[in-house]
Amino acid sequence: MTFDNFEYAQQLKKDLMVMQRWQVLVETLSQAETTADILEVVNKILAFDVHEATILRVASEHWYPSTHWVTLAFAKLSSMASLSETSVVLPQLQKVAELHFAEFPNASFRFTAAPLVAGGYYLEEISQNLRILYWDMSRRRFYLDTDQFAQLVQTEALQLAGLPALKSFQQRLTGIAEQLKELDYDVDVIGIDAKNNLDLTMRGKDLPVDVLDSLFVAAAKQHFVLKSHQGQKTGATLKIADVTLDIIQNRDDKGHSFWHYDIIDNNQDVTLYSLIQQLPFLAQWYNMWLDQVGLKDHREVFVE
Repeated sequence: MTFDNFEYAQQLKKDLMVMQRWQVLVETLSQAETTADILEVVNKILAFDVHEATILRVASEHWYPSTHWVTLAFAKLSSMASLSETSVVLPQLQKVAELHFAEFPNASFRFTAAPLVAGGYYLEEISQNLRILYWDMSRRRFYLDTDQFAQLVQTEALQLAGLPALKSFQQRLTGIAEQLKELDYDVDVIGIDAKNNLDLTMRGKDLPVDVLDSLFVAAAKQHFVLKSHQGQKTGATLKIADVTLDIIQNRDDKGHSFWHYDIIDNNQDVTLYSLIQQLPFLAQWYNMWLDQVGLKDHREVFVE
């Protein structure tokens, strides 16, 4: 085959133009200061990566996978949402940045691509391999994984950091959720907002009698008194210092019972997750009956 020097020069020119466009996108992301601008440019980066980044993959020192750019965008939103520092660290010989939050010095986080059936990305705590949340920018969805977040707050790293750290972390995630909600995202971060602690719906219906009975027994063993509701309400109440945890039964139009938690805390410091972190007997009960008493979330996107 005859080598066409002119054709080769034209291809190099085309490749250089692609590289220039890539450089502009990356620089724009570093300079973006509003939620809307950050999301706009990271979506362009993700689209560019899918359709036009062949040259960058060949020259691997210039290419990072989509999860890297999602991580950088999330770090920016995180810094805007919290007074605690957010650090982005690129481990040696790796291509995906890690997130470190000042409140949790013994934990590190990263984004991974969710399975195609779900789309989007998962934020995970690395050492425990636990999902925190799901983020899909193309379909504007942001959901907490209530199962694995409850597991996370029981890990040693978060237990050592204590309740103030968990409060700070929940406020960080709530702040990000509020930013996204302003851009018409479908947001569901049930249970982490201490200012929105009523009607936290359980996923189970028609709870077996054993569920509440086991909580009565577990609480009594730890010298807590769980009281049955009197009058029109059905359920139980647990007092923890100045905080009240109500477990309340309702009925739908088909006569099925469904349940929710109300947390009454005048200081707006406590969430269900901080109670789970603080009270081992409550955590054990929650874990045992998770399919019934776990907070209702978008399980369809959390694919194993």
